[in-house]
Amino acid sequence: MGTERFERAVRSPDVIRYMVKALYDPVNGSDAFSHRELHAAVRQLHEGQTAPAVSDPDLERMLAGVTANRARSFDEIMQGVANRIEKIPIDQRLAAIFDHVPEGDDPHFDLVDYLDENVVIILDTGSLRPAAQRVLTLVMLSNLWTALRRRLRRSNGDPQLANLYIEEAASVADSDLLQELLAQARSFGCSVTLAMQFPAQLKEDRRTYDEILNNVSTVVTGNVPRDRELAARLATDDMDARDVGNRLRALQRGQWMVKLPAAYGQPEPRPFTVESVAPPAGHPAHGHNPSRREEWKFQDAKLDVHERTLESAGLVLDSPSTTVEPITDPEPDPQPADTSPRTDSALPHTKRMPSTVTYDDSTHALNCTECENRYDPDIKGMKRAIECCSSLDDTDRDDIPVCNLNLKLTAEELTDADWSIEQLLFMQAVYNAQQLRYDPLEYDLLNDSMIRLTEYVGIDNGAVQDLIDEDLVRHDTDHPHRLYTVSPEGRKVIGESYRQGIDYGHGAGDLEESSLHVLAVEIARRYLEQEYVANPDSRVTETVPYHDIDEKRRLDLAGVDDDGDIIVAVEAERVNHDLIRAVPEDYDKIADADVDEAIWVVTSQPDGHKVLAALNDPPEGDPRVEKTYSKTTPPHQFRIDTPGLTRMFTVKNLRNRLR
Repeated sequence: MGTERFERAVRSPDVIRYMVKALYDPVNGSDAFSHRELHAAVRQLHEGQTAPAVSDPDLERMLAGVTANRARSFDEIMQGVANRIEKIPIDQRLAAIFDHVPEGDDPHFDLVDYLDENVVIILDTGSLRPAAQRVLTLVMLSNLWTALRRRLRRSNGDPQLANLYIEEAASVADSDLLQELLAQARSFGCSVTLAMQFPAQLKEDRRTYDEILNNVSTVVTGNVPRDRELAARLATDDMDARDVGNRLRALQRGQWMVKLPAAYGQPEPRPFTVESVAPPAGHPAHGHNPSRREEWKFQDAKLDVHERTLESAGLVLDSPSTTVEPITDPEPDPQPADTSPRTDSALPHTKRMPSTVTYDDSTHALNCTECENRYDPDIKGMKRAIECCSSLDDTDRDDIPVCNLNLKLTAEELTDADWSIEQLLFMQAVYNAQQLRYDPLEYDLLNDSMIRLTEYVGIDNGAVQDLIDEDLVRHDTDHPHRLYTVSPEGRKVIGESYRQGIDYGHGAGDLEESSLHVLAVEIARRYLEQEYVANPDSRVTETVPYHDIDEKRRLDLAGVDDDGDIIVAVEAERVNHDLIRAVPEDYDKIADADVDEAIWVVTSQPDGHKVLAALNDPPEGDPRVEKTYSKTTPPHQFRIDTPGLTRMFTVKNLRNRLR
């Protein structure tokens, strides 16, 4: 990708932050993850243009906003993400560090374990390339900043002073992390010393340079031929900036100018000069050469430190092994006990549960955590368990899982299935949801993302994507929230068949109806009930979903009077490949019904304008609608009065009108 396109991918850092937060999700993520897992999640997002499941609704909306970009823009954003995160695995040492997630007694390093200890920790990055040096230094600074804050939270008094010394600090000067440390480290018991050739090295990042000039109290500097701002910083009433500049230029090797902070209420002390102390024994500049015994003693101590560090915090860079392990006959496994998972309930599988309720798989019952009373494993029992010693108002509704699943497969069919139990349960949960079988407390299609269903059956993002790739489940939309639909092939897998007159047909539904269409029709039905059926001045007395007007045509929703005459017609229009022909045909269908009002429901504002454009310029016949509107006009502001269209709403706008 060229420089221009790379620079246009300004959202790439935001996407990385979103993905990191998603992988730390308390329900769908983990406490720690490797860079390899982050890379895999980013690739899945890029290839499927489908966001990972998260429990935070705000993060879900932000990720949905990323995936809603047009294909070209989305590809540029994700290419920018890849360009950034793929720098880590290029360096073998960085890859080993970022792909290491310690468990148990595995090597690990955390500065919080050493902040209150009398130790010196040296991080030698001299053998690394500059880019790798910078990455590793920033990682250590991040770990230090986190450790300082953790220490302060658990400290009863003033924490012991920790000293941070950064050599060649100019290489990380442009980082927000260093600026934050300079500004706040003092209050966390940390002294920061930045060593560099001269302060003007930091001028490329003006914020850090200003932070040093204005927020660093102690300055020790050698010869600096030219730096007016540094000279002005060191100036006092007794020594102006010109004199300081002359003094800086005149300093010899081994001489240093020192500027110390003033005591409270006292004037700034005059800068003074000092000389370096003699090099310590063992230093190349020291006159005394250590004896062989002293050299051996030093090398032994150094080796001990290396070995101790390697054992407690070191990672070994190994090449992949190509040795073929000998094949041995495995010991026969004992006959396993029957551990077949339940498929009639989501409770044994859910990742979410109210904090006041637990599930006991031995009794298949819900228990109150306070008094240990038991309740039935259904939504009524869940309500009673919550209200036993708590209340529904104090419970996060997203934590209330669906209870019943009723997967209709035999034990033999489960064994022979090509899909995992979690995948089968997920398809059943989605199917139940799109059939409106759940109590709104456990899952409400109108308001709840189907990411909740992934959490309730314990399925991961990759397993969901596998179902999508095989067209068993379809990703409908992320607006107004994430929706999936079980395809006809998926229904066969879980043993769900459609019966005419019961599952589809007049008053029941469409044969190949999506969850998004069910959502739109149900929102419209509730709207008609609220605004028409409940209105004594309206002739509408009943709403009939999927109302047949003849043998071949059906209205998505009709509001009828006592005589069964259609007063209001509703069309839930989903934009797809046959939009140009389907929209005029739907318009004509409504117009032929001779209704008083014709309401259209669309997924989004852009879809509303696509529908209007199809009515303005149909492939056959005269324009159905003459009026046009700018792309920025919301559909509910359209003022159209035609036989087949009088009002238009987006799903979200119409849902917001419900009381």
